[in-house]
Amino acid sequence: MIKGVALSILASCLFGLLYYYPVLLQPLSVVDIFCWRLLTSFPAIIVLILIEKQWSSISALFIRIKDQPFLLVGLLFSSFLLTIQMLIFIWAPINGHGLSASLGYFLLPLSMVVFGQIFYKERLSIFQKIAVLLASIGVILEIYITGAFSWETAVIALGYPIYFMTRRKLQIEGIAGTFSDFFFIFIGCLIYFLLHYPCNQIISDLSHFHIFIPMLGIITAIAFAMYFVARRLLPLGLFGLLGYVEPVLLTIVSVLFLHESVSSEHIVSYGLIWLSVCVLALEGILYLLRAVRRKRLK
Repeated sequence: MIKGVALSILASCLFGLLYYYPVLLQPLSVVDIFCWRLLTSFPAIIVLILIEKQWSSISALFIRIKDQPFLLVGLLFSSFLLTIQMLIFIWAPINGHGLSASLGYFLLPLSMVVFGQIFYKERLSIFQKIAVLLASIGVILEIYITGAFSWETAVIALGYPIYFMTRRKLQIEGIAGTFSDFFFIFIGCLIYFLLHYPCNQIISDLSHFHIFIPMLGIITAIAFAMYFVARRLLPLGLFGLLGYVEPVLLTIVSVLFLHESVSSEHIVSYGLIWLSVCVLALEGILYLLRAVRRKRLK
């Protein structure tokens, strides 16, 4: 369990580093950085699959596509949804919207709870009801005070649940789903490079960022590897609780390294949303303590 916790936290730290990484690759455009990330990380993910001996899951996915050709449409849609999220992850920190994007990741666990109740009839606990109420008040205050709600916050908080619901509907959870999403995005990035990226531009990018571009793919692959191993080693409740580490780190990166700050008009609304996440985290901690106590009694 200690190894799983360490790997989960390290994976979150690497994703936090990736949040700052686009700054190191300027003046490359968002699309260029996105393509370089996919082109360098997909081969590393293939190596990860081979190391984890998960190729049978990938073979099974290809057999499903052969037997159910319409499944391909769903897989392409899943890849499209992930593409939007990955582009925002790159765009936000280099355009002064890092805090807004991190707020979307804070809202994500809450939106997942709400989507679960609406679409899967999952019952809310008292803690979840309090958290949803606090977050709702925070969002309403944000709209009332500023006259709008950051689109990047909304896309992250609402888009990811739709993405996860799509994967659940398609039954492509785990490493097979990750391979599928990255595979189609990789093909798209490769086509973009062939059509819009001359050879001299590729040589120029690699010469100017000869360390940063290869490391972009390596860091992505290592982060995913740690994430997958941690998920296998940890109880689901603890693994979910550690998921709150990443948005905290994204906020720290935005404030300390991207020099963003929470304005006075945002303090109350942001504070309520952050407090709602703390309520969910408290529920997770109490759940784990009860589970440990039950295990000791046995």
